[in-house]
Amino acid sequence: MIYVCTVCNVYTFDEQKGDLGTNLPPYTSVKDIPSIWRCPVCGATKDSLKLINNDSEITKTGSTDTFTLVTARNYAREKLAGVCGVYKVCDGNPDRLCMGQKYGNPIGMGGIGKGLGFTANIDALDRIKLKTRLISTHADPDLTTSIYGQTISLPVMASSLSGVKASMGGSISESEFAFNVLKGSIDASTIGWIGNTADEGQELAGIDAIKKAGIGIPIFKPQKNERLLQLMTMAQEAGAIAVGVDLDGLGSINWEKKGKPLFRKSIFDLKELVNSTELPFIAKGIMSVEDALDALDSGVNGIDVSNHGGRVLDSTRGVAEVLPDITKAVKGKITITAGGGVRTGFDVMKMLALGADAVLIGRDIIRAALGGGPQGVRLHFEYLKSDLRRGMIMTSCNSIDDIDERIFDVPSI
Repeated sequence: MIYVCTVCNVYTFDEQKGDLGTNLPPYTSVKDIPSIWRCPVCGATKDSLKLINNDSEITKTGSTDTFTLVTARNYAREKLAGVCGVYKVCDGNPDRLCMGQKYGNPIGMGGIGKGLGFTANIDALDRIKLKTRLISTHADPDLTTSIYGQTISLPVMASSLSGVKASMGGSISESEFAFNVLKGSIDASTIGWIGNTADEGQELAGIDAIKKAGIGIPIFKPQKNERLLQLMTMAQEAGAIAVGVDLDGLGSINWEKKGKPLFRKSIFDLKELVNSTELPFIAKGIMSVEDALDALDSGVNGIDVSNHGGRVLDSTRGVAEVLPDITKAVKGKITITAGGGVRTGFDVMKMLALGADAVLIGRDIIRAALGGGPQGVRLHFEYLKSDLRRGMIMTSCNSIDDIDERIFDVPSI
């Protein structure tokens, strides 16, 4: 007989098959499960296991009527087994499943080296405190903004994600993952960015997903310009609204292990790419004023301030730490997006106040897309939107343009 956990509505236990992952051999009956046993998905006791009488009951557990972001994350925990623990707080602590040196192996969902770039992103945002301001005329805040010719429902987009097989456990195909990210973003009235993978036969998965979903922004690894020009042409034909190069993807262990070379780009290289397309061009992976100014000189339309989630160079500063100097140098001359360590709508507010025009989300979108498909991605954006709206009300910001450094609570001593 088969049982389902009624707390998470995700975990199922088949008495005939058992569950070796929780030390339950085949033909273990539910009544014989030790009292210390806990559901591997949500931690509930064996009393939460309920007999499934027919297929309709199995279907009901995953119905759209009861599907929530928590449900999606619980599913993601199963699909990311051994790769990511889908913790309530994704903070890069040393005891997390993803952390620790990998000694040349793919780093999965963690950070490179000792993970200091990963944790720097979290720490840089956590050091910023928000100031409550409530005595003002009440208004329901307007979260909409415009970027790259599109109006979006909130200033948050999905980051350029890829590498399902190498970094995310390989539970679904690269094509399915890319579509989940883009379609879920569209359903939330925002935009999904998508990366490209080194896996054979999957390099065009992102472009194909844009064609299928209808809109998106592909960001390519810094391959030879000849290949990038081909990819950019295909992306425009597929319906991309902008294109770009993941400059810091140069440090990708996954591409290195596949024997696929990546290259630094000169100002001349970037100019060639910019001048080859009618679409806005984005330089992703900017972490210094010098690179921001060089990107501006090359004619790019936008930069993304990012350290690749702390996955390509250890011991970097956090994105929120370098963002103010970069925005001071190029704000108003170029579109600025930023991402790194953003977990809540309150983190989004901090990045906006530091000068970003919009914010990118990475790891949490991975979990939502794997565990909940397009619906999971949409639900995650709705979660961020709820936090952001609440934060704007509590700081007397009526529009995205109102969010600036005045929302910060700076100690006097």
